Amino acid sequence: MYALTNCTIFTGLEILTDSAVIIENKHITNVVNSRAIPPQADIIDLNKAILAPGFIDLQLNGCGGRFFNDDISEKTLDIMTETILPTGCTSFLPTLVSGPDRDVVRALKVVREYRKKSGDTVLGLHLEGPYLSHKRRGIHNPDMIRQPSDEMISLIAKYGPEVTRICTIAPEIIEPRHIMQLKKSGVRVSAGHSAASCQLAREMFRGGISMATHLFNGMEPLQGREPSLVGAVYLEKPWTGIIADGVHVSWDNIELAKNILKNKLFCVTDATSAVGTDITEFVLGGQTIYVKDGKCTASDGTIGGSMLTMDKALHNCVNHVKIELAEALKMTSLYPARAIGIDSEYGMIAPDYQADLVILNNETLKVRSVMKGGQLHNITPR
Repeated sequence: MYALTNCTIFTGLEILTDSAVIIENKHITNVVNSRAIPPQADIIDLNKAILAPGFIDLQLNGCGGRFFNDDISEKTLDIMTETILPTGCTSFLPTLVSGPDRDVVRALKVVREYRKKSGDTVLGLHLEGPYLSHKRRGIHNPDMIRQPSDEMISLIAKYGPEVTRICTIAPEIIEPRHIMQLKKSGVRVSAGHSAASCQLAREMFRGGISMATHLFNGMEPLQGREPSLVGAVYLEKPWTGIIADGVHVSWDNIELAKNILKNKLFCVTDATSAVGTDITEFVLGGQTIYVKDGKCTASDGTIGGSMLTMDKALHNCVNHVKIELAEALKMTSLYPARAIGIDSEYGMIAPDYQADLVILNNETLKVRSVMKGGQLHNITPR
């Protein structure tokens, strides 16, 4: 047992000073006044740092030189876990972009087995495609875009939410019965890469779609006579991810989305294999993507993922969008946890929660240390 002290604690519900977080094994056992620390606890002085729940990324395509699509293996998941931890990200959804059915089947099997040994880091899959709009496919390989089949929807539903947390699907190409089949199994359907009208998208949100994938990206623009999927998101207010890098979405649009969606907006990275490396180009969706000045783009200017990490997303929300720190921290932890229904174990600092924590410099917000499953990892400054 040990106690984390001398810090400002952002629990997810309140901000505490003169308090301590008590850790035993992999869990938080209590949050107490600093004068009530159990005598048997070892003291860890955090030297006035910020202590917050570990970041949760619901859309991580790859990092550390690996794309999950390119090598659907436990080794890739190990590399992604090791690469992303120093950024404060303690849990994530490896994201499989549009590919053949055999890749989906392999991903289901690999993640199911991996979660048996490391289910508190890899929380499940995010299947982003292949059931998307050709018009709004973005960088996804056009040869892989297709209609959902009864067989594959049934297979995803059979594996359930412990394997697949999110399926990103264009509302205009999925039948309501498939949405209900996935919803009943516990798999969340997220609207994305879609050219749907606002009216259709609203009907599908009311019919069981509960999330939206990377707001603005892979969507028709909001216009006066046709608000499109963006307008439907604003009106129906599902759980909504946004890529806060200033490349995918302008700071003003992030501010606008936050004002409308409030506690339903959360950060994702959409990160690529280049994150955590010096890679200057890679292949995604059959196209070469060039990395320059923090951007990932094809030769025609199409964006192909990001170089964003969750700590940078937090910094951007606070410094560019002027979101209060306490609220920005919720956008990187509590709200993602709520979006996929794991907020009874993740996303807060409270008794019985996972001891997954990030320790930030109280001035720069840079990651100083990360605690994963009760184990403290000191971070070399980047």
